[in-house]
Amino acid sequence: MKNRFYISITDFRGVKCYSFDKIIKKYLFVVGSLFFTGLVLLVIMIFVLKDKVDEYSYFKLENEKLYTQIEENRRNLEEKNLELENISEKITEIERLMGEDTVANSVNLNEIERLDLTKLNIIDKKYLLQMIPNGNPIAPFKGYSSGFGGRFHPVLEQRKFHYGLDFVAKVGTDILAPGDGIVEYAGFNSGGFGNLIILSHNFGFKTYFAHLNEIDVSVGDFITKGTVIGKSGNTGRSSGPHLHYEIHYLGKRMDPKNFAKWSLENYDYIFKNEKGVKWQSLIEMTKLQTQIIQQKN
Repeated sequence: MKNRFYISITDFRGVKCYSFDKIIKKYLFVVGSLFFTGLVLLVIMIFVLKDKVDEYSYFKLENEKLYTQIEENRRNLEEKNLELENISEKITEIERLMGEDTVANSVNLNEIERLDLTKLNIIDKKYLLQMIPNGNPIAPFKGYSSGFGGRFHPVLEQRKFHYGLDFVAKVGTDILAPGDGIVEYAGFNSGGFGNLIILSHNFGFKTYFAHLNEIDVSVGDFITKGTVIGKSGNTGRSSGPHLHYEIHYLGKRMDPKNFAKWSLENYDYIFKNEKGVKWQSLIEMTKLQTQIIQQKN
């Protein structure tokens, strides 16, 4: 009887006794303890999860605030880039207007000076064409879609001066270096050019290649004329696949078409049509350099 215990229940009909094994009592005690422990652990887990959820919600809110700030900063940066671009265009236009007298003086070259510009042997001519950008920087050449000068911008939908020459090109067309040079910039430009390559050439010339789909050179690379430097595309502020091509001389933008039409077969073209360069002094320097090269050889 020692392993049993009794429970008596009294009601109006009398007294009833129930007996249980003490082992069952122990099992019930263990089960009750486990249930209570589990309940306590569940409550603790709920509080821990609540803290984690609160922490996640806090960081999510902070990330949203940070993302909003980044987007606002990006929009402000784009607006500043547009303002700087407009200011740059206005400055360039002022410089162009101020420099009209200089260009006019260049046009008044006498016939002897004109002849001196073209008195170069074949070695001098090839050297000049190797050093200064010339020809079409794209293969195959499919024509132009927009020239240098005033136009209605297809993306900004306003009248703006177009400082480059747009070549018709589907995505993936080879872009060629128009002269020997060094890669000054190769990467994404947030000012509207998209993927951009800038080559620095001799005698103060630079060339810009914008909206590229692929860049195949790195900053500091030395590039020879005709090298494939990238592929055309539609990145940046662009309304369709094409190559935007610019030529800068001493910081001033030139009409790229004059240089694109310049070749050994059409050698005098550049001297007759591009008056913003002091060709006479440049050619004298070219002659001196080719003489030094020939003497070394």
